[in-house]
Amino acid sequence: MARQRRITRLSASRRGAIATAALAIALTAGIGAAAARPVGAFDVGGAIEVEYDRVGGPAVLGDPVTPELDAGRGGRFQAFERNASVYWHPEVGANQIGGAIRDKWGTFGWENGVLGYPVTGELATPGKPGSFNHFQGGSIYWSLGTDAHQIGGAIRDKWGAYGWEGGALGFPITDEATAAADDGRYNLFAGGAIFWSARTGAHVVWGAIRDDWIRAGAENGRYGYPTGDEYDYQGGKAQDFQGGRITWMP
Repeated sequence: MARQRRITRLSASRRGAIATAALAIALTAGIGAAAARPVGAFDVGGAIEVEYDRVGGPAVLGDPVTPELDAGRGGRFQAFERNASVYWHPEVGANQIGGAIRDKWGTFGWENGVLGYPVTGELATPGKPGSFNHFQGGSIYWSLGTDAHQIGGAIRDKWGAYGWEGGALGFPITDEATAAADDGRYNLFAGGAIFWSARTGAHVVWGAIRDDWIRAGAENGRYGYPTGDEYDYQGGKAQDFQGGRITWMP
């Protein structure tokens, strides 16, 4: 009798595993073309269909120009007429990406590059007119006057602390780039710059202090990287660097 009970429990466990696997297969099928509807020449289905409709469907993205296809690391995607795609991955769901932001993402290797998959659809920036997508490994911000640029990590965090695009720095005007000294990194912005190094962290440099710093050789000169942000000093402003302090007086 004990043996019979053990067999019964094992059978129940196996039945649960089979049911779980069947559910996973059903959910995956819902992502692909099996549960799709025809839109133009191709079907659109599952989670990609939900995102396609949420964004505005054919009126916004146009008709699909590819079937649903495999993407990197177990994802899926479908491309649409108006320079747009919807990418899906089990870790992030389905998100739309298009236009100049999509083009910039492509230069970083699409979903297999450092940015990974989009984790939001394209959204309007709240501070100034523009748009952005967040990704697993950073963000891309676009505006009419600055084009699309990548930003991430500690530099993005510092930019956020200064008000994102709505703050005094405005939109990024470069991608994150390698600084000349000590394996540092930087982004330039409409209103200044943020420089980072492993020794000093990320700090804003702008205005007259930045002008003096650049004339002295910037991060390669005698001052090196900033070790803090600008602060009030004796009726003016000052900023500390690895090699000393730069001050400004009105």
